[in-house]
Amino acid sequence: MANGSNQQQLEAEVRICCVIQIRMWPIENKVPLSTSGLIDIIKMARSWRKRAPERPETKPTIVMSHSFENHISSNGVNRCGIYIAANVCIDQMDMDHEVDVFHAVKLIRMNRPQLVDRDEYKYLYDLMLHWYMTNPDYRIFDQKEESRELISQNNSFRNLIRSNNPISLDANHIT
Repeated sequence: MANGSNQQQLEAEVRICCVIQIRMWPIENKVPLSTSGLIDIIKMARSWRKRAPERPETKPTIVMSHSFENHISSNGVNRCGIYIAANVCIDQMDMDHEVDVFHAVKLIRMNRPQLVDRDEYKYLYDLMLHWYMTNPDYRIFDQKEESRELISQNNSFRNLIRSNNPISLDANHIT
């Protein structure tokens, strides 16, 4: 019976995780050379989390830079701020269809003031622009908003014409 108990305890401690190794971010660079590689890593990690069963023990995702010996951050600060802030921004874009990079970084710095320095902050804006430009779902929302704005402007114009205001619409001038 002790064996069964040990087996249950062992099974309860098992965690399935995904380890993603980043190789496109040179050690000597504070930020990646381009946004494309990090975008791919973020998409891969998000895809893993969506496919994982709905149990918390199957959701951990570890993103590392280079190798296990030379991981994403030796001090828990370098490099990981961009990844964390990017995910906060992407979550905001998904929910609100807008992004506030400043607020996302401010939120992160409340707990870890060392995260996201000036160079990383600038890079984060480029990263979010790239994320937006490579995800057509956001542009569909923008097109709907533009259509609503045009309809609203058109209705305002119609209401202006229908009102008793002394407006004369002439091809040459508006009085």
